[in-house]
Amino acid sequence: MRSYSISLLFFFFITLSNAQHHNSSADKPSTHGMLIFGKEKNYASHLPMFHSPHNYQIILELELDSKTKKLFVADQEKNPDYNTYMIEPEEFVLPDMINNPRLFKANIYRGHFERGGKKIASDVVVSIKQVIFYKKFNPDEVKSSATNFIIFGNAKEQFMVHELTNKPDFEQILEVKTDLTTLIKNEKYSLINVNKSENSPVGVAGNDIQVDANGTNYSITLSKQLYLEFDDLK
Repeated sequence: MRSYSISLLFFFFITLSNAQHHNSSADKPSTHGMLIFGKEKNYASHLPMFHSPHNYQIILELELDSKTKKLFVADQEKNPDYNTYMIEPEEFVLPDMINNPRLFKANIYRGHFERGGKKIASDVVVSIKQVIFYKKFNPDEVKSSATNFIIFGNAKEQFMVHELTNKPDFEQILEVKTDLTTLIKNEKYSLINVNKSENSPVGVAGNDIQVDANGTNYSITLSKQLYLEFDDLK
């Protein structure tokens, strides 16, 4: 009787383990294009959609080998009129890659990799240094009526990514200037509000804006827009 109980318990744990593994890999492998930006450090923002397997908003700090990083930074400096750069990674299951990071290969493009961008590097090796922000969309989440941004970066470069909730929405990525030491302190990012009454893109053109973070006002200078997308998020 005791042997039967142990066998039954073992079968239960094996079944549970298999179910959990299956659930972690429910998405199909796909090409998950990402905007890549930054010179001091290299960041990536997954190009999201509101359907599987792209229904995630994810911001990463990436690590490129020294040769590739030097090439990427040099290309940005030589082409100041191009604000958008993207990577086209090999196929993988996105949540599995985030939960258990491994090296992957990717192509780097100046411009959008699916809309006529120019490939500047092929099959470079990329690793995920840290996950800054991770969110799977919930179709039942109430769409925000305010414009909220995820702000992050380092002492030399700071960036803002519009926080997405539900369709229709928009993706906007901005390079900004602000004092992160007071804004995000020891966290990876901070959520800020730039418009309490309307969920709409922020105008750039070097504007200084006042934002709210947990009830405190901060000043941010908008340097340039790196990306703005509506169609993929209808």
